[in-house]
Amino acid sequence: MIIRYSILLAILLAGGLPNKACAEQDLRELVVQLTDQVKALQSQIAKSNARIDDLEQKLIRSTAEQQLSATDAATTQPQPDRIPVMQSAANGNTKAAVSAGDIKGALKIPGTATSIGFGGYVKLDTLFSSSSVGNDKLGNQRLEVAEIPVGTTPAGESDQISMHAKESRFWIKALTPSQWGDMTTYLEFDLFGDSAAYTYTPRLRHAYGSLGNLLAGQTWSTFLNSQAIADTLDNSNSVGSLLTLRQPQIRWTQPFSFDGLAMEWQLAAEAPRSRVWDARNQTMTTLSASHYPDLVARLNLNPDWGNISLAAMGRQLLIRPTELNVEKTVWGGAVNLAGKINTFGSDNIRFMLGYGDAFGRYAVNNFFADGTVNGSGEFDTLVGYSSMLAYQYWWDKAWRSTVAYGFAGADQPGFAGNANHQAQSVHANLLWSPFLQTTIGLEYIYANRELVNGQNGELQRVQLSTRFNF
Repeated sequence: MIIRYSILLAILLAGGLPNKACAEQDLRELVVQLTDQVKALQSQIAKSNARIDDLEQKLIRSTAEQQLSATDAATTQPQPDRIPVMQSAANGNTKAAVSAGDIKGALKIPGTATSIGFGGYVKLDTLFSSSSVGNDKLGNQRLEVAEIPVGTTPAGESDQISMHAKESRFWIKALTPSQWGDMTTYLEFDLFGDSAAYTYTPRLRHAYGSLGNLLAGQTWSTFLNSQAIADTLDNSNSVGSLLTLRQPQIRWTQPFSFDGLAMEWQLAAEAPRSRVWDARNQTMTTLSASHYPDLVARLNLNPDWGNISLAAMGRQLLIRPTELNVEKTVWGGAVNLAGKINTFGSDNIRFMLGYGDAFGRYAVNNFFADGTVNGSGEFDTLVGYSSMLAYQYWWDKAWRSTVAYGFAGADQPGFAGNANHQAQSVHANLLWSPFLQTTIGLEYIYANRELVNGQNGELQRVQLSTRFNF
C-alpha cells in the first residue's frame, strides 16, 4: 500500500497529470492517508510492546512463585528494613528475602500479605504494705481499695511483704491489608487469673479483631480514654481514673476533621452487667444479663498538644429477686471527660472526671453498686462520681516521675450502712529506663476507704518493680 502511494506521489511531482489543481487536491488526500497509516502503525507497535511487557512480568512472577515453593521462603515487596538475601555457601543457591512486616516488630508470613508479631514483658513486683488485706487476696498483689480492712487491724496482719510476677504479659498481633481497609487481630494475656498468692493462672486481657473502622472483641471499654491513664507501677492505677475495664463489645470509629483539627466519633455496644446493693441482706450482687447492651458514644479530639475525649453512656440495670419471682429494670447513664495535655518538653498532665447514675461498675473495681434495692423492694440507680489528676515529669531521657491523686464517691442511701461511701489514693514514683526495653522503679502508694456507717481503713505501700520487655 505504501509503495503504491509513493509511485503516485512521484508521478504527481513529475507533472504526470494534466490538471494542476486536481493534482494538488489528490496530493493532499494522499498525504492525509499516509499520515493515518503511520499513526496506525505506531499504535500497533505500542500495543505489541505492552503485550511483551505483560508477558515478561508474568514470567517473572511465575519464576518467583516456583522459587518460593522450592525454598519455603517469603518473597514480598521491597522495604527499607528488609532482611538481605542470603546466599548458600554450599551450592550457591539464592534464598528468597524475608521482609519486615507492615507493623512495628512484625514479619510477613511467607506467601501472604499478612504481618505477624509477638511480644510482651516479664515484671516482678515486690510490695511492702502497712497491713494485709487477708490470705490469698488480690489486694496484696495490687491496689484494691474494696479490700482495705476497716476498723481495728487484726493481730499479725500488719507489716506484710509480698512478691509476684503476675503482671507479666504476652501478646500476639497480625495485620492484613484488604480492599475494605486493614484487618487486624490482637491477643494479650497476663497471669492474674487467680487471686491466690502463688497461683499463676493465665487471664485474657484483650482479644479483638478489626476491619477498617469496625472493631469486635474484648478490649478497653469505649467509655475509658486509655491515653489518660497515669504512668504508675501499680497495676490497678489511681482510684479516680475509672476502672481500667476491658469487656466484649462492637465498636465503630469514624475519623473526621473540623476546622483543621483531627477528630473521631466512636459508637459502641458493650457487654452489660448489673451490680446491685440489696438492703435486705446488706450485700452487693452481680447479674451478667440484660435486655440491652451498655451503649457508649465518645468524641475524641487529637490536637498537636495532646488528646481530649468526652464520653456518654446509657445502660439498663436489671435484677431478678428470687423471692418475688419477677425481674425489675431501670435505666441510667454517665459521662466522662478525660485527656492528656503536653506541657514542657515530654512532661504532661493526665486527668479524668466521671459522673452519673448507674456509674458504679465503671468507677472502681468491685467498690460501688450501680443501683440499690430498699427494704420494700424498690429498685433505683445510684449516683457516683470520680476524679483523677496526674503529672508526669521527665528528669532526663532515662528518668521520669509521676504524682497522681484520685477520689471516688457515691451518694449512698442511709439503709446501705455497710456499703462503700468513698475512697482516695495517692501515687508517687521514680522510674528509670536505661533503654527502651527495661524499666526499674520505686513507688509510694497511700489509699483509704470509708463506709457509709463511718468505719474506715487505710493502706500505705512501697512497691519496687523491675520490667523487661521482649
